[in-house]
Formats: sequence, C-alpha cells, structure tokens
Amino acid sequence: MFPMYLRDTLICTAEAGLYQPYWSQEILDGATRNLVSQGTMAAEQAMNLETIIKGAFAEAMVEVPEGLAKVMTNHSGDRHVLAAAVTAKADIIVTSNLKHFQAKDLAPWNIKAQSPDDFLTHLYALYPDTMVEVVRRQSQALKKPPMAVTELLDLLSKRDLPKFASNVLFYEYSLGIVQITKKALTKFGRKALEGGRCFDGKRYRLWQKQGILTITAMDDRGEILRVQNGEIEGNLSFEDIEAFQIFDRSLEQELA
Repeated sequence: MFPMYLRDTLICTAEAGLYQPYWSQEILDGATRNLVSQGTMAAEQAMNLETIIKGAFAEAMVEVPEGLAKVMTNHSGDRHVLAAAVTAKADIIVTSNLKHFQAKDLAPWNIKAQSPDDFLTHLYALYPDTMVEVVRRQSQALKKPPMAVTELLDLLSKRDLPKFASNVLFYEYSLGIVQITKKALTKFGRKALEGGRCFDGKRYRLWQKQGILTITAMDDRGEILRVQNGEIEGNLSFEDIEAFQIFDRSLEQELA
C-alpha cells in the first residue's frame, strides 16, 4: 500500500483481474498514516484515496475476529496483517518487510510472504502481455507529473521492482532494438571474421549470421541481446534503450 507508485502498480494489476487483494481497516489506517507522516499527501487527500480504494475493491475488506492477532507468532508489529490474511484465506502476503513474516510463523496457516518484486515478476511470467498493458495504462494515467513508460519503469526499478521492471522493459523495447540493429547492419555492416556481418561501435558490437543476431556491450556486461530460433533473450538497461533510440535517429538522418 506504500509507496505510491508501487501501490498503483499493484492496484492496477488487481484491476486487471490477475489477483484478488485483501486488507483490513487496520492495514489501510497504517497506509494512510505513512502517506501523511512522510509528506506524500495531506490528511484529507489520504482519506479520499482510502475511500476510492474501498469503493474500487469492496470485496477486499476483511473483518478480523477479535483476539485472532494475539494468536499469531510473527513480529508483533505485523500480527494484524497475518490475522487479516488468515481471515481472508489468502495465499500470499505481499510485503517489503519480509523479516516480519518468517516462514515458520506462516506455515501453520499455509501462507507465504513475497516481496512486491517477486510477486509481480511471477505474475509477469504467467501473463506477460497483460502485465505490460498494466504498466502502459499506469503510465498513461499519470498526469502530475506525466511519465513515459520508460520513466515509470526506471522509477520502479530504482525503488522496489528491479526484476519486474527489467522484464517489462525488455518486452516493450527489445523488438524495436532488433529492428534498429538490422537496419544498422544493412547500412554499415562489414564482413565478420566469424562469418556473417558485424558493426563495431564505441559502446556495442552488432553481429548477424543467418537466423542469429547478437548485441554485445563493450563494457563488462558482454552479450545483452540474442535472437535465435525466432526467440529474443537478454537483459537491457535503461541506458541501452536511450542509446539505441539516439542511434536510430542518427541512422534515419544518414538514410535520408
């Protein structure tokens, strides 16, 4: 439920129907207190947000039986969270504070704790198209300030969701970078010693032979993208995306 952009990603994912969220009033109270105490929102704004969330997910609110939290054996500050999960018959507690939810304390209730990054990365593995669309819609809804998909992913990556953001980034931009690479090899490629055609730049080496295409970073990362048997694999950084977009614009000028 906190911080803001992480909460929005999780809520947008729930709106897409990929999981059913649950919370108690005590959990929502804690979220609104954090929003106000850290200066993210004024008290009235935080209460309005809580009202909107309740309206959007009326079925998410659980009433924890009195005394149930006292039975829990996890960290005392978060026993109410585990009690809410038990009441809801939930499978997973999504939290950045995993140390408060040890496996031995959750096992009797058949509940597991996952970080937001692991949780969303797992959903991405199951529903990649839907998860990418979730991020696109979240980006489009942001107005103050507006954020492009790359900017939103960069923010999520630096704060709470490095693995998830990396997966979405690769999905969203890898095909475009492959197309830029093919264009560059057609225009500037030369015969490679290992066969095929290559282009050696200051930051990247591009190479293609028959159905195989690779991009190798000239730093210590090595190969960052490979196309083979119709499959694209690799790991792109935000700097890679920006560099290839700039490269593409220079290619267009050369071709013009």
